[in-house]
Amino acid sequence: MIPPLTSRHMHSSETERAYRRIVFDAIFVAVLIAYFLHFALPALRGRFREDEMMNMGICWCAGALKSLLANIVFWKLFLCSGCALYDLPLYLYRPGGALYYLPLYHFFDLNALPYRIVQTSILVASIPLVYYLSRRLASSRCIAFLAVLALCYHPRLAGLVFVGAFIYDVLCGFFYFAALAYYVHIREGGASLRPLHLLGSLALYAMALNCKEMAVTLPVIVLIYEFLKSPGWTDWKAFLRWIRTCAAPSLIAGLLTVSYIYGKTHGSGSLASLDPYRPIYSWDNFTTSNAKFVGQLLFAGRTITPIALLLLWALVFIYAFVRRDRTLQLMAFWIVIVPLPVAFIVPMRGDASLYLLLFGWAMIFAKVVFDLLTLISKFSVFIGNRVLTAATGAFVGEAFRKISPRVFRIVATLLVAFALAAFTQRENQRLRVPWLNVGSKTSHVIQAFRSLRLRPLHGSSVLLLLKENIFQNKWNVFFIASLVWNDHSLRIWVENVNELTQEQQANVDYIISISEFNADVIRSPELPKSD
Repeated sequence: MIPPLTSRHMHSSETERAYRRIVFDAIFVAVLIAYFLHFALPALRGRFREDEMMNMGICWCAGALKSLLANIVFWKLFLCSGCALYDLPLYLYRPGGALYYLPLYHFFDLNALPYRIVQTSILVASIPLVYYLSRRLASSRCIAFLAVLALCYHPRLAGLVFVGAFIYDVLCGFFYFAALAYYVHIREGGASLRPLHLLGSLALYAMALNCKEMAVTLPVIVLIYEFLKSPGWTDWKAFLRWIRTCAAPSLIAGLLTVSYIYGKTHGSGSLASLDPYRPIYSWDNFTTSNAKFVGQLLFAGRTITPIALLLLWALVFIYAFVRRDRTLQLMAFWIVIVPLPVAFIVPMRGDASLYLLLFGWAMIFAKVVFDLLTLISKFSVFIGNRVLTAATGAFVGEAFRKISPRVFRIVATLLVAFALAAFTQRENQRLRVPWLNVGSKTSHVIQAFRSLRLRPLHGSSVLLLLKENIFQNKWNVFFIASLVWNDHSLRIWVENVNELTQEQQANVDYIISISEFNADVIRSPELPKSD
């Protein structure tokens, strides 16, 4: 006689299963991190790209207190007084970057290695975060593993890893996924957001906004998630109750988004007022840019035309709703909505800006593969039951049937993962983008300034003479000089960029001639003045 299970036995069995789930998840995440580091570790040898000097210089000009305030009052543009760029006031457009740049600059100056370590570490920290989000959305460890494998390193988005200037995309992605994962964790647990939960999710969302404008789509994604999650409404009271309990967080976040967009796009200093960031709204721009995005992510290049894009979107929506899969439905909306912030900007963006969009396509890929493996598993059971039993006898058919569908899916998922990893490795070698050569000029100019062994007197003025056109943006020399000397009291001018009067030129304290590899002091308080 089998003794009945006691509550202690049941609790022990449940604890053991929970422990096994944690161990399996930890193994999968460790494999994903190792896979990412296989591609990412060479990035530690990278240097500063020239526009990273501008990004860091703007944060330095703003200072720690103003940068902190700008992250709290995230809907407002903050002016960095005492500086100018392109003859316009210098604004702290993305204050979230200051929380990355200023501490590193304070402790490590212009040593690029710590910056590269932190950027890589943030991407590593995103892996368990996105894995958890995928697992809760798809309720499948295999789907989460495949999706994150496709997301964590993409050869066409290698700039996320190798180019420091894309730290804004890295940080935006981290906080975007963190906010969504936190929200989904609460909602999939069957609870509604309490005020403290709401504040936490809004704080993460605000940080994502502070890092890059791509985050504005999050309230729409959350609202669609709630709409797909709802069982339907029998009357208006049920609908209003759903708005009050389920849709309210996304609507509140939407109000914050409206104030953010208004504050960032109105006024002479807004990004939208500058030609490289001014959106041009048209159906042609929308479809053409999205065709480029999808072609880049799917390694299809220009074979994805606007017509092919619309057909692909239609197939995804049809499959998701015929399949009645809530995660697929959410991802179908994701791939259309998430790229909206950059879809109307000409020239068209790409590369690191597609980080958030890649998650949607990675989830769709993992879902479709899992469905195919499930179909193959069921078909193999049919083959074992009917064909093999009739052709080879009951023994072979019985042995074939003993292979459980779960084991088959796990083994097949690992085979698909190996194939995807091999394809990624091949594409990474084929593209051979010389990321490690990026920033050589910046490194040379920094070393040229340091070779002077000069610390200008506090409050003095400095005129920089450019021997050659080192950078396309001549202001980068100004930022490099400011960061090397780290003195807010200095007045630094660049020849043929700043307009100086003859009196200012005659009374300048230091005149320094600078090229990519050399710097010379022409005038200083220690030397006699010369014309």
